[in-house]
Amino acid sequence: MLRSSTSSNQVSSTSSYKGFTVLFTFVLFSFLTACNPKDTAIAPQAVESADLSTSVMSTNQLANMVVDSNSTLRSVASFPIGAAPNYHLLVNSSKVYNLFSNQFNSVTAHAYMNIEYAPSKFNFSEADYWTNYTNNKQIRMHGHCLLYHMATPDWLSNYSGSTNDFEKVIKNHIQTIVSRYKGKFKSWDVTNEIITGNGTLRNTSFRKLYKNDEDYMNFIKKCFVWAHESDPNALLFYNDFDYEVSAAKIDAVVKMINDFKKSGIPIHGLGTQMHISIKTPESGIANSLRKLADTGLQIHISELDIKVNVQNETNFTCTNALQNEQSLKFYNLVKLYKSNVPSYLQYGITMWDLSDADSWLVTAQKPEMPTLFDKEYNKKSSFYGILNALKQ
Repeated sequence: MLRSSTSSNQVSSTSSYKGFTVLFTFVLFSFLTACNPKDTAIAPQAVESADLSTSVMSTNQLANMVVDSNSTLRSVASFPIGAAPNYHLLVNSSKVYNLFSNQFNSVTAHAYMNIEYAPSKFNFSEADYWTNYTNNKQIRMHGHCLLYHMATPDWLSNYSGSTNDFEKVIKNHIQTIVSRYKGKFKSWDVTNEIITGNGTLRNTSFRKLYKNDEDYMNFIKKCFVWAHESDPNALLFYNDFDYEVSAAKIDAVVKMINDFKKSGIPIHGLGTQMHISIKTPESGIANSLRKLADTGLQIHISELDIKVNVQNETNFTCTNALQNEQSLKFYNLVKLYKSNVPSYLQYGITMWDLSDADSWLVTAQKPEMPTLFDKEYNKKSSFYGILNALKQ
């Protein structure tokens, strides 16, 4: 997923979090009768029957959640817990720097295709920053991502040469980046979002260069091979979204993975972005995690955020009831990950961006509060939702 710039995220936090207190008002549970907007996402298809009783907390159990101000996410998690902030935030704010350093032990470093701003000319500033930052900090680095149609410089997105020449360009791009960070980045998203919600290949500028799907998929396979050649020890992931609401997409991805395995293509993990809302059904989440885990690959919840403004209202206020519902969803998401993905396949959970101040979902026209920290980088009730689940 491509992050928007932080300059557009200037929505007043006072109106959005009116009445907020970090000590939960769980005993009120007003959200049972409060505004309950319908989720606009498609309903889960062909969701298998799931027993969620041991892994999902109900609303009447929220009062049992503990507000622990001393524990950090990284100190209680049994798997890496990460975030994907813009590195400028850490450079410009000691508060943000300390928050990230204290809470997280994994970072997703953005290495989009636009870092090659001209042919064979690269801007490595962000990835270099994270390499230096993580040195001696016991923080894992994950790179995102080597091939992505939404973060591509014009010279490449408008490429009109032959497919052979195009593949030489992409091979050089991938191997230049992966070789530079060999032994430093633990893993990479090799490619991102190539499957649509109906299970077909997305008709991107890259796909249009090829005569048919088979030729294009052979190119995708080569991308994994090129990355592996550059760093044989790096774990290679395919990353996508909406598995929890699209049976057609997840089935297509599983089919693709099985084909990769038969072809001997080096692939080690699947990223499920998990851009969800407070109304996303737990059954769809559980079903998708089980199907992904059945591939035997590492499973990374790679871009987690949870929307509360599900109707995209311009004049939106996040009530205590909605905050509680978000806290519950964060809690249940972690519990579902732990109960549906075997521990040896749990690559970790990564929050997308860092706070409500820098989230890609927030614009002046669309107030949103999808993260664990408010616009001043203080803990929200949702932080304690995920903390409690990680501790169990």
